[in-house]
Amino acid sequence: MAPRSSPLLSPVFTLDEARAHGLTDYDLYRAGLESPKPGLRMAAGHQPDPLQVAGKLATRDPSLILTHQTAAHLWGLWLPSSMREPTIHLARRRGHGGIPRVDGTTGHLTAAQDQDLRMIRGVAITSPAWTWTDLASERLTLRELVAAGDSLLQRPDGPPRSGRHEGMNPLSTLAEMRELVGRRPGICGAPLLREALELVRTGVDSSPESWVRTGLLDEGWPEPEVNPLLSFEDGWSVRPDLAYRQWRIAIQYEGQHHFTEAQQYASDIHRDDRLSQRGWETIRLSSRVLTPVGWGEFTDGLRRAVQRQTR
Repeated sequence: MAPRSSPLLSPVFTLDEARAHGLTDYDLYRAGLESPKPGLRMAAGHQPDPLQVAGKLATRDPSLILTHQTAAHLWGLWLPSSMREPTIHLARRRGHGGIPRVDGTTGHLTAAQDQDLRMIRGVAITSPAWTWTDLASERLTLRELVAAGDSLLQRPDGPPRSGRHEGMNPLSTLAEMRELVGRRPGICGAPLLREALELVRTGVDSSPESWVRTGLLDEGWPEPEVNPLLSFEDGWSVRPDLAYRQWRIAIQYEGQHHFTEAQQYASDIHRDDRLSQRGWETIRLSSRVLTPVGWGEFTDGLRRAVQRQTR
């Protein structure tokens, strides 16, 4: 079932749905409704979410499948800011009709099989793993594709998913992703997809954590562990976002609430103090690390921390 606030539960409706509720064409005319796409209606002045429109188009034509960016937004994959506003991508399976031609949408033919599709409230959507492989054709960078892949493998006991997104963590497995990449050797972006697959990791909690990890690899740093459980002799344990055990350095990416919520802030300070008492150093990061200046500050600080920890 779709989550309560899913875009698939939308104020956009099909003419068939209206008629099923006893409304006549004259009723619809008198209501002054607008038509975002042929066969769809919505209240005048309403700004429809593209995902709402996509879902209703697929409801109206059961041969349509939501794919690419549309499916990625519904699954809640971590996407770059250039994809913040979803575009409508519709597909049909090969042998089940031609490429969908609907104004304002991008049409595809897909080789997806039954096991590669999910049905949500009567709408067919490509599976999370298949959706990720489709993104290889969307001009993502390697780091962006890795982040999208990491988002499929979040740990079930990690941060809760948004109520707008479908599914539960983890959305896929590394084995499923590997099988699909092997099954689609000729798709657009296949070389980049294969490279990204080798860098995807399980248990990442956020896209900034993914970016920090891959950024460190790009600069020749050893790969940090992702959300490792650090257990100490006194029975205390902690799970930092990233860690270098060999240097006893923990890296924590703190979202805005870590700085604005007093209880969370105090908890973070207490955690870092306890790590310090056990010989560990914690580097705390904010969204500034995603800027060139902030990144330079972070790596300089990391070098100094390594020097201190290896004296």
